[in-house]
Amino acid sequence: MEGSEITKKEIKEGMPFALLSYILFLWILTFIFEKDNRFAHFHAKQGMVIFIGDVICLYLLFIPVLGGLFRLILFILFILSLYGIYLALTGKCKKIYLIGDIADKLVA
Repeated sequence: MEGSEITKKEIKEGMPFALLSYILFLWILTFIFEKDNRFAHFHAKQGMVIFIGDVICLYLLFIPVLGGLFRLILFILFILSLYGIYLALTGKCKKIYLIGDIADKLVA
């Protein structure tokens, strides 16, 4: 998607939903209300992958030996969410490292 032409109008209209996509489960709102906005969908896919990673890490956080590792992964996912919010606010369609590749494979 990085090389695709997304119009400034599409970015402006999809920016609120792209921003919300990185906050917990609010990425689902993009798929409901912005069905045709490629900019918002790009960010919603990445937000969905981050959310799924958060849920998995929260579930595994209580394993006694590995809890610290999952706490670190949760922190990294939080930082990646902040980076995604920055990208959405600046109107960029840039893949987040590893997250973007997983999002492309999971959602067609």
